[in-house]
Amino acid sequence: MNPIALRVVVAALVPVLIAVCYFGLIASDRYVSESSVVLRSGNQSASNFSFGGLLPVSTPDTQDVLVVSDYIASMELALHLDEKYSLRDHYSQPTVDFVSRLDKNSNDEDYLDYFRDMVGVKFEESSSIISITTRAYSPDIAHKVNSEIIARSELLINRLSDRIVEDTLQTALEEVQNATANARDVSDRLSRFTSENQSIDPGTDAVAIAGVISAMERKLAETRALYTEKSAYLRESTVEMRALKNRMNGLETEMQRERQRLSNEQGVGTAIERYKPLLVEEELARQRYAAALQALEAARVESHTKKRYLATFVKPSKPTSSTEPDRFIDAISTILLSFLLYAIFALFRAAVREHIDFAI
Repeated sequence: MNPIALRVVVAALVPVLIAVCYFGLIASDRYVSESSVVLRSGNQSASNFSFGGLLPVSTPDTQDVLVVSDYIASMELALHLDEKYSLRDHYSQPTVDFVSRLDKNSNDEDYLDYFRDMVGVKFEESSSIISITTRAYSPDIAHKVNSEIIARSELLINRLSDRIVEDTLQTALEEVQNATANARDVSDRLSRFTSENQSIDPGTDAVAIAGVISAMERKLAETRALYTEKSAYLRESTVEMRALKNRMNGLETEMQRERQRLSNEQGVGTAIERYKPLLVEEELARQRYAAALQALEAARVESHTKKRYLATFVKPSKPTSSTEPDRFIDAISTILLSFLLYAIFALFRAAVREHIDFAI
């Protein structure tokens, strides 16, 4: 047989034989479990719009979806699944064909690369849907791994969401605590003031004293008028005139005493000067406390809108038959690829020989 023809036959038959033997007889069956989840927030609005409402902007934030996607492909999750389901032993069991099998002595990095090949994550940005595909050499393991990935992702989202809520509420709670402490301090100072001055409200006391002074002034004026009237026909030495005189002196003395209570350093006037700033502080403390409570309520509402949760709308399927590898398609693809590589090699070899012949 012509050598060129022989090479063509070999190039054609060998890939066919290898592909048929491997995909038809050797390749292990893989079972695929699929599920779909979506991230939602406490805000009930499903989506926003940009560019004049022409393009939807998905909610919750794409960053949260990417966090979940990265976590599914992380070493932490891969090691957790290995610890729970002995996944490394499952992928390296002797019944798995030598091409697809994980090396029994593989390190963590090799196991992670293999795990990422067996677990697929697809994110649809327009709808925030995460599609999870797990592959294993038994339907039960494929289903369990898919379910555990969703469960661990839910824990991650809950942990991140709780942290967001805590951060949102922490500042508001601290302000409420500070406002409460300030209001208690002002209240304690007011209590000490009223105890030291034996007065609940110096302002009220001042009004009362002013009323007493005004009443005494009226009585003094009446007494003086009566004294003047009777002095026209009675001597000052008479009992009645002396009584009116003593009454006027007594009223004047009492009025002087009450005026001193309003004006001296330890009197009502000084107490009012010290009491008014406390009233202002009490009002400010009340307003600050009310504002802190409103801010706390607003923070609670805002934290609810920031709350994230993972919703599973397509539960992990439990495969009843193997769907991978697609033996026919994979065999044809291998054969075509082999022919393509051979054609490239032949063209390259012919070009090199022509170049050499031309040089000679």
